[in-house]
Amino acid sequence: MIIATAGHVDHGKTSLVQALTGIDTDRLREEKARGLTIDLGFAYTDTSTGERLGFIDVPGHIKFISNMLSGIGAIDFALLVVAADDGPMPQTREHLAILDLLGIHSGAVALTKTDRVDEQRVSQVEAEIQQLLATTGLHGANIYPVSAIAGSGIDVLESALSDAAREFTLRNPDGHFRLAIDRCFTVKGSGIVVTGSVFSGSVGMSDELYLQPAGQPVRVRGIHAQNTPADIAQAGDRAAINIAGANLDREAIHRGNWLTSDAGAMGTRRFDVQMTVLESESRPLRHWTPVHIHTAASHVTGRAATLEGRSIAPGVSALVQLVASEPLVLCFNDKVIIRDQAAERTVGGGIVVDPNSPQRGRADPLRVSLLRGLPGKDKRSVLRDLLAHSKEGVATRQWQSALNLTADEFERMAIDAVSISGKRMISTGQFEALSTRLLEKVTAYQQANRSSPGLTLIQLARAAAISDRVLADHLIDALVSKGKLTKAGGKVTLPGQRGELSEKESVVWTQVEPLLRGQLTKPPVLHDIADNLHIPIRELEKTLGHCVQLGYLVRPVQNRFFLPEAMQELLTILMNTADERDQLSVRQYRDATGIGRNLAIEILEYFDRQGITRRVGDTRSIIKRPAPRPV
Repeated sequence: MIIATAGHVDHGKTSLVQALTGIDTDRLREEKARGLTIDLGFAYTDTSTGERLGFIDVPGHIKFISNMLSGIGAIDFALLVVAADDGPMPQTREHLAILDLLGIHSGAVALTKTDRVDEQRVSQVEAEIQQLLATTGLHGANIYPVSAIAGSGIDVLESALSDAAREFTLRNPDGHFRLAIDRCFTVKGSGIVVTGSVFSGSVGMSDELYLQPAGQPVRVRGIHAQNTPADIAQAGDRAAINIAGANLDREAIHRGNWLTSDAGAMGTRRFDVQMTVLESESRPLRHWTPVHIHTAASHVTGRAATLEGRSIAPGVSALVQLVASEPLVLCFNDKVIIRDQAAERTVGGGIVVDPNSPQRGRADPLRVSLLRGLPGKDKRSVLRDLLAHSKEGVATRQWQSALNLTADEFERMAIDAVSISGKRMISTGQFEALSTRLLEKVTAYQQANRSSPGLTLIQLARAAAISDRVLADHLIDALVSKGKLTKAGGKVTLPGQRGELSEKESVVWTQVEPLLRGQLTKPPVLHDIADNLHIPIRELEKTLGHCVQLGYLVRPVQNRFFLPEAMQELLTILMNTADERDQLSVRQYRDATGIGRNLAIEILEYFDRQGITRRVGDTRSIIKRPAPRPV
């Protein structure tokens, strides 16, 4: 169990940890000289009943609140320390407010320095503490009078912590491994070591991880969990990870960076938070207020953009978009604390609801309504709500990272949804609604433009107000496969609907079509058709080019025109000839079609341009299998 101290400066936090563990957590020369904790300190001990306790000792001075916040983001238990002679002081209250904003509700109170006061004073301070805790998540927490100097009460406190550890439930290790880096140093003979709290997932020896937000891949060479050599580290652990990687630079790794198994995790500078402003604030949090932003071990400056009105009153919760000065690596439900511009007081805090919020439309009423309903929900419910409200679905990779889900976990949670080329996920309801809209737009267009060959894919997507091109292409292909639309000559139209030829063009078409149909997959070249029909080649090319626009023909190569059914047959042969790895050679395709090597190469190059195949050395790999046409 990981325990963090909290409390005012000089209330005996470090001395208490030393009394419990035998370890002085003040490791810096300046700390020794000043007798003042400046940065995080760490100590571990095994209780008489075999429980492993890890302590994070935090500084209590107001100047070092940033360091305190770096250490308590993923703790299991809070040990609030209050000196009996002073009683609750300003940082007692601020630390307690921070614990409450972070949702830390397991803890106890150590009433220190009892050797300096009488029993009446101890009882008085206990009453003050109980009153202070009454409206917080630590209400009802036990208070243990102790003296680190005299040693009184230490055994009782240690027993209580051991009991709490015994009842503690290990966190679920699902999701990507995420360690918030709070220290980085080098060890002779081992190299670079980073330490921090493990927020989620698990990691083992030789696993590949990524330093974020830089995205640099590294390999795990060694693991310590709770200061003990281990084969794995998992959610809830304090861990030290020995890492190695190409061009890995110790100076480029800082407190606030992350070590994660998610290669797609990216830094964000705009994110939405369900924010609570502390009741102790004397004025509302106004729109675009400069703030200090703390999350896990990260600390940056930024601004708070209110999304529900122009301000948030003290004691009130509402949505804000935080705009950070530097990229932060965040997931849904991560905790955030904000302090004022001068870093003198804590203003409020809350949870992340959208780690990648937009610059424009951030306060759109429908969007705000969706975000307002997300806090407190599990990831499956969040994904369900996102899909139900997102007309074009969600970006798969972005929301996998935002919800801290592996690809398999994301797929399992995306119930009643359609994957769009692995890039987007859309609910079946929204998919059908967009399909209906596309059909309506094509039908309306053809009724108003009977001589037109149809709409281009871009025109149709724009008419249906679908901004994502990959989604639009997928929807159109699905409608084509169902026989509800046809695609020819780069145009989309209704089945059986083709633009009208002029009288002169119709005469030429009636002469050309039999020639093309007679040699379906190897039609005569343009020059031979012109000679056969005694039509000037430029005039014939112009007429046949118009036929391509209207969907009568396809022109995959410069000197030949094909009927659409000819191209479909050539495509079918391509799919049937490829091996189990979806690969084939030019020779195999030539032999299967009987069209000759040069034409086979030209047809394959056409399929390359269409995004159906890709040339890899002397072979072609099929990268997109068109949906089968209806019978």
